[in-house]
Amino acid sequence: MDTLNDLNERVDAFVGTSSFDTPAAANDQAPIDVPAEVHEDIVASVDFSEVELADEFTEPQVAVTPNGLLPMEPLHIDGRLRKAALRMPDEIEEASGFTLFGRRIKSLIYTTDVAVIRNSNADAVFAVYPFTPQPAITQALLTVAECPVFVGVGGGTTTGKRSVQMAAVSEMQGAAGCVVNSPATAEMVEHITNIADIPVIATVVRCDDDAHAKVRAGAKILNIAAGKNTPQVLRELREHYPNLPLIAPGGKTPESIRETIAAGANAIIWTPPSAQQLQTDMMQRYRKMKEDATPVISHDDIPIIDQVAAAEVSHVENMNPDVPIPDEVIERVASIHDHIEERRANRGLKPSLHGFFFRGKKR
Repeated sequence: MDTLNDLNERVDAFVGTSSFDTPAAANDQAPIDVPAEVHEDIVASVDFSEVELADEFTEPQVAVTPNGLLPMEPLHIDGRLRKAALRMPDEIEEASGFTLFGRRIKSLIYTTDVAVIRNSNADAVFAVYPFTPQPAITQALLTVAECPVFVGVGGGTTTGKRSVQMAAVSEMQGAAGCVVNSPATAEMVEHITNIADIPVIATVVRCDDDAHAKVRAGAKILNIAAGKNTPQVLRELREHYPNLPLIAPGGKTPESIRETIAAGANAIIWTPPSAQQLQTDMMQRYRKMKEDATPVISHDDIPIIDQVAAAEVSHVENMNPDVPIPDEVIERVASIHDHIEERRANRGLKPSLHGFFFRGKKR
């Protein structure tokens, strides 16, 4: 900010180089000096919020390099075939996030499908499933994940010593945190925190004495699973714990995600569409492309899947018995096989078994 003296100097310089039609100037009279004393400690500032900047000041920033000017914002890098097909909703970026081992986490993908995990851009994996925890499942998830994985260690069916042991084994396998279900007691949370050196994520369904007891027992993160009452429970817990990381499902729409963030959630748990639903959508596009006689399949021709809308559909009820091989490929291979068999028959050779699969699939 400029001091008042600096501003006065600028004004004097401007007045000295400008001409004004004043009565004194019209009568060729000298201007009247008016003394004014202003303390030097006064600091003046200018508000530029209402100022419209020229286009050259709003262009993207660039850096000067030996190879020329390059944009300051890093470019997105994808492979020739592999891309992050399942991208988190943009609204999740509005969350504040929390820091775990120096890594900022705003989005958690709620799935145990290794294919979905591998093809998403989530900050972390929320790997909780409705079965008793098993180290083999945890190891499989950690093998494919490229981000921190929070694994479930029980709390409902699996309790007590078994859950504590699962938390210790999960830490040794490389899990970033362990999740306990809502029936887990505060004593169980305390035992896990004493054994494992990874944060405990305690699931709560309301802001009550049980939730407070789990925080006192050592839970570092609270997972709010209160259904339609999640925003209300978030607000109540945020009043008690201003700095405690809170995570919660954000729902199926951008509006519900924003509401969850506004209620106090630091990170959002997002449920992606299943691989079966994505496969069904892809086969529907392939069939439509065949009907339209589309000659070439390119990445630009494939429409973007509405992931939030797809997640609303029941994955099991809408599964079609699709074979992930286009019909034209099956027909082409079958015709080639028939031609080869005809040539073998003309030469007096026995029929071969090659192409048995495609021959059975021929329509």
